[in-house]
Amino acid sequence: MEKDIKKINLGKNINLTLIPATKFKSNLVSIYIQRILDREETTKNALIPAIITSGCEKYPSLREISNKLDDLYGSSMVGDVSKRGERQVITFKIISTNERYLDEKIFTNVIEFFNEVLNNNLVIDGGFNNEYLDIEKTNLKDRIQAKINDKSRYALERTFEEMCKGERFSISEHGYEEDLDKINAKGLYEHYKNIIRTSPIDIVVEGDFDEKEVIDIISKNFTFERGEIIQIPREEYKKDIKEVKVVEDKMDITQGKLVMGYRTNIDFKDEDKYYPLIVGCNVLGGGPHSKMFINIREKESLCYYIYSSAEKYKGILFVSSGIEVQNYEKTVELVKKQLESIKAGEISQDEIENSKSALINSMKSLSDSIGGMSDFYFAQGMSNTNSTIEKIIDNVVKVKSEDIVKAFEKIELDTVYFLRN
Repeated sequence: MEKDIKKINLGKNINLTLIPATKFKSNLVSIYIQRILDREETTKNALIPAIITSGCEKYPSLREISNKLDDLYGSSMVGDVSKRGERQVITFKIISTNERYLDEKIFTNVIEFFNEVLNNNLVIDGGFNNEYLDIEKTNLKDRIQAKINDKSRYALERTFEEMCKGERFSISEHGYEEDLDKINAKGLYEHYKNIIRTSPIDIVVEGDFDEKEVIDIISKNFTFERGEIIQIPREEYKKDIKEVKVVEDKMDITQGKLVMGYRTNIDFKDEDKYYPLIVGCNVLGGGPHSKMFINIREKESLCYYIYSSAEKYKGILFVSSGIEVQNYEKTVELVKKQLESIKAGEISQDEIENSKSALINSMKSLSDSIGGMSDFYFAQGMSNTNSTIEKIIDNVVKVKSEDIVKAFEKIELDTVYFLRN
C-alpha cells in the first residue's frame, strides 16, 4: 500500500499527501500548520483552533457550523495544538462519509466548507468575535489548570521544564494562564493571518478516493493567502552534562511521581544509532518483558507503574514511575542499574525479540484506525526523513545486541524530578 502514497507540492510551501485506505468508510482531511515553539506566541496559537472552529463569515455560530456538518452527512471537525520537538503544530481535521456509500458527491462541498472555516473568518471591527474569544480564553485557562489533575503528565512536563530550561522544548504547547489577559480579538486575528501567510502547511487526505479528483478539488478550493515562509531550525539534540539536576516538588498527593530524564545525544536521522536506541529503550522499560518492569516492579515491588520512552526530536530518553515516597532512593538506584546493565551488554535474546515484536506491532497498528497514517506521514515529512512503515520495521528487525550497546554509550542522566507529598 505504501508505494501508492503520493506527495505533491502545491507551491508556496503547501504540501499535499494522499494516503489511499480502502478499508474505511470515511475520508479524513488534515491540515498541519507548523510554528516555532515560542514563549511569546504559544498561548495565542493554543487559542486559535477553538476560535477558528467556533464560527466563520458564512457560518457565524457553532450552531450553524454544526447544522452544516449535519448536512454533510454527519461530518465532524476538530482543531488542536501539539508539540513535536521544538515545533508547535496547529491542526485542523474534518472527517466525512466516503462518497461510495452515498447517493451524491460531497467531497467538494466538504472542502469548500473547510476552506470557509479556515480562510473566511468571522471578523468584527477588524478582529475575532470578542464573545467567542472570552469563552475560549476561559476554556484554555481551564485546560491549563487541569494539567495538574493528571499527576504523571504534570511530573513529565515539569521534568522537561527543568531539564530543558533555556531551550524551546521547555515551552508548553498549551500556553500560559498569565498570558491570556494580554490577548485581544484584533491582535489574535492579525496573528492568525500572519500564521497562514508565513507557516509551512501540510494537507493530508486519507481514505478511499479518486486521486486526480482530490488533487483538483484541493487545488481549486483552498485559498490560503501566502507570503514569505518562515524557516524552522532543527532542534539541538546534543548536550554535555556538567551536573545532574535534582528537582523536588511537593503537593497533596498519595503517590509519588518520579521522572528521570536522560540525554541520548543521538540524531534521529542516524539510523545506525536511532533504531538501536528505540529497541534498547523498549528493553529498558517498554512493557512486561522489560528490565525495569521485571526487576523494579515485579521482583522488588517498588512501583505502581514504570516505563521508559524516547523523544525523537530532542534526543531525550525518560523514565516515568509511580512510587511510595520512601522508595525514592532505591528506585533511582535501580533505574540507573538497569540502564548500566544495557550499556554493559547484559541483554538477552528474549528481551530483544520481545521489544522488536512490541515495536513492530505498534507500527503496524497505525493503519487500524483512520488518522494514524496521516499523523505518521506528516511527521516523516516534517523531519525530512520520509521513511515508510515498512522501512522502519526493516530497521528495527536488523538491530543486534551490540548495536544497542553502542547506541547507549553516550546516554547521560540530566535530571531527576520527584513530585512528592
